Amino acid sequence: MLRQYDFTMKIPEIEKVYSEIAVKVHGAFMYHIPEQDARRLHEQKYHPFSVYCVPAAEKNTVQTRVSSLHESCDVVVNTAAGLDSLIIKGAGKAEIIQKGEIFSTSLEELLPRTSGRKYRLLFLTPSAFKTAGKETGFPDVTMHFISVIRRMNEFEGEHLEFDDFRKIFYHCRFGEWQFRQYDYNISGIHVSGMTGHADIVLPDDAAEQELLKKVFLYASFSGTGGRTGMGMGGFFFQKI
Repeated sequence: MLRQYDFTMKIPEIEKVYSEIAVKVHGAFMYHIPEQDARRLHEQKYHPFSVYCVPAAEKNTVQTRVSSLHESCDVVVNTAAGLDSLIIKGAGKAEIIQKGEIFSTSLEELLPRTSGRKYRLLFLTPSAFKTAGKETGFPDVTMHFISVIRRMNEFEGEHLEFDDFRKIFYHCRFGEWQFRQYDYNISGIHVSGMTGHADIVLPDDAAEQELLKKVFLYASFSGTGGRTGMGMGGFFFQKI
């Protein structure tokens, strides 16, 4: 079961935060989660949750999305939904001024809702992958989905091969695209990531369409690339 929860925070002292705000939100969440659960979440081979933040319309407000990929990490979403405020290191108390509802679903439920072939791949927060042991945000779009496929295989029981995904992805037609580099600050460690978007037309073949949609829908929960629990890899699959 996939679960997701959105909320908006007011952080008056946000300019005092050293690091990206999602890094501090991650730490604040862990403070509210029982120690044994927090330890278990971080010991898993693939993190079964993601968190990312984007600026809201009002000054000093931040929209946050928390997702869980498996019942073993529902505690993260449940904890977030039960909070009225968070203590953000460096900024003090942040009031939660708007709460959403926990959205529970599955790929089986989501797939029939995705009609048509024209979509935008939105990389909302910096995405990075490892190559030769080093993290990079190089805009090779398919590489940012390696971690997505690994999590699908781990938590959804899929048997997807990255090379198959890559070949099918390049059967798409490409329209407008724009990517840029962003150095993401994790407590003084700067990770070079990629943000931006690409417009695609999915292939004619129905089976190829389904595979790509499954990966992109799942990425909307798992995030793309690495460090998705720290705010990187926020992703949205948007019909156009």
